Amino acid sequence: MKNSKNAIILLVILVLIAVAVSGCTSKSNSTVNQSSTKLAFSNNGTTWFHFDAVIENMTLKNGTVQNYYVDGYIKPNGNVTMDLSSLAGYGNEPLPAGTTVRVLAWKGLFNQTLASNSSDMNLVMQGWSKNLQPQNDDLKYNVTVLNLPVNQLPANITDNTIIINNDPATITGNGSSTEPVFEEEIFTVDGNGKVTMVFVTPATLCNILAT
Repeated sequence: MKNSKNAIILLVILVLIAVAVSGCTSKSNSTVNQSSTKLAFSNNGTTWFHFDAVIENMTLKNGTVQNYYVDGYIKPNGNVTMDLSSLAGYGNEPLPAGTTVRVLAWKGLFNQTLASNSSDMNLVMQGWSKNLQPQNDDLKYNVTVLNLPVNQLPANITDNTIIINNDPATITGNGSSTEPVFEEEIFTVDGNGKVTMVFVTPATLCNILAT
């Protein structure tokens, strides 16, 4: 009888552990939603890529307007993704047809060592909805700027990093010598959740191509 009680107690403990682990896993995977509208940045250059950005006057689902401030570092061959639907309060829904998102961005190159004084920025931007990963017909926008200065990477940056909040102090390098490239972009979502991009202010000395 005692052994039966112990077995029941052990079974209950195992069930509780399983539930706890399941909850943690679900929470850790909730950053990017399956069907939401997303925007990814991929660094195809040989140095680290850094950007400060303002998502300006974003209209939220509840009708209010909010600025978001973004600080991102991407290692060579790395990428980061922003979930635009989550920022706007739509959760796992694509942004409504006709939604426009205006982004002001300051960009620069960094490296763990300063073996070279300059390098080329090779960035790919891509937006999409309704899938966890972009599909073949989701447009990619390649932005290349040649011979940019390379700055010293902060010691605390060791992996792809993106911080998004509503605090202007999040962005600190905009307009400085470490971020010499400025762009203004407008992303538009159509009725199928497809995302197109217009460069209102193209990056200086850049080649922009939608493929």
